[in-house]
Amino acid sequence: MPKFLHKFGQPRLIWLAFGVAMTQLVISNLLASLFHSWTRGYGLLDLGGGANAFSAKSSVTADLAYQLISNYGEYRSSHVWLIVPDMLLPIGVWLFFGLALLRLTRDVHGWQQWLPALASLYFFADYAENSCEALMLLQYPTQLPTVAMLWTWCFTLKNLAVGLNIGAIVLIFLWRWRQAQSKSR
Repeated sequence: MPKFLHKFGQPRLIWLAFGVAMTQLVISNLLASLFHSWTRGYGLLDLGGGANAFSAKSSVTADLAYQLISNYGEYRSSHVWLIVPDMLLPIGVWLFFGLALLRLTRDVHGWQQWLPALASLYFFADYAENSCEALMLLQYPTQLPTVAMLWTWCFTLKNLAVGLNIGAIVLIFLWRWRQAQSKSR
């Protein structure tokens, strides 16, 4: 990772990005729960049909996407509008993951210096997923099987990237903490 980027991994910016991401997640989950109640039990595509992040499905299929879209009924256009705030969410999450990983990897060499790029994997997967959702919703009732299949891959990649980012942050933090503990002895 280019060294000039590490100057952005400041605790103040990391906490700011964390606050922005958490605020966006809370708002997104409130909107998702509201949509779920409007449709009488059919959640957003982004959550695999779950009511919110706590009930999101971990895997999806192209058939599930079109089953959900057809069950949205009159609220299908509302889903399109809910993608707009969902396009802001990846920015906040990407900033938090990226800044935290930049901070934690500022003194490492070798392959570990590229761990902040994991944040971009999440960012691009979530944007690709949202783009597929918008296209499927806007083209309905015409079904786009290739786009739906791409959506399933992006959904999976997004969720995998979240886990990888969180795992990397926790593991590097623990490794750095252990190093600090052994130096202080």
